[in-house]
Amino acid sequence: MALAAVLSAAGCEGIEFVDPAASASGTSAAQVPADPGSVAKPSKTSIAQAKRSLSAITIKTIPGKDPSYDRDKFGDAWSDAAKGVTYAGNGCDTRNDILRRDAVKGTVRTRNGSSGCKVTAGTWVSPYNGAKYTSTRKIQIDHIVPLGRAWASGAKRWSAARRLAFANDPDNLLAVDGSSNQSKSDKGPSAWRPAKPYQCVYAVRYLRSATKYQLPITSADKSALTSMLNGCPK
Repeated sequence: MALAAVLSAAGCEGIEFVDPAASASGTSAAQVPADPGSVAKPSKTSIAQAKRSLSAITIKTIPGKDPSYDRDKFGDAWSDAAKGVTYAGNGCDTRNDILRRDAVKGTVRTRNGSSGCKVTAGTWVSPYNGAKYTSTRKIQIDHIVPLGRAWASGAKRWSAARRLAFANDPDNLLAVDGSSNQSKSDKGPSAWRPAKPYQCVYAVRYLRSATKYQLPITSADKSALTSMLNGCPK
């Protein structure tokens, strides 16, 4: 089954899944679309969707660490060739696409002007601690559902193409501060949370990706995500 068909079977609402083979080629970096919905302020619709997803998601025991996990199993880091990924084929690697997407509007500078791929400067507000950063060296690209946890949750049985798509899917990526990313590592929601004001966005985005890729969560994760979603703005 084609990857796009597999993911559409998950029944996610409002998630755009673009097959680059079916779209126009030659998209420039300057044409990378903005992230749908504010990263820092989830909409009431996305919060409601997250709560529905949480009530329907599969609950399963997941090993804390699967010794068979290998980052290389998810393909080349920040590949531009992952089929079905929104920005695939635009000529820029995934890291720079996410740096551009998540930067404060109008602050991004690239090596070759507005059409260049390599982001050299900008301003980012980490959705995990709320701090502002102006150096790309301080920013890392986080897999919201970590690769190691996805592997232990079922990705080890996926095709190589699906793992590559997951590792480069903008729906599962955020530009965050390096300290938060390092502390999070491969932990799930029951073992790691961002600063309290940012737990809602984390929970919404975690459930969005877990549902899209039909990944289970643990009962402890469900309790943690429930708590975080209950703290979302009314």
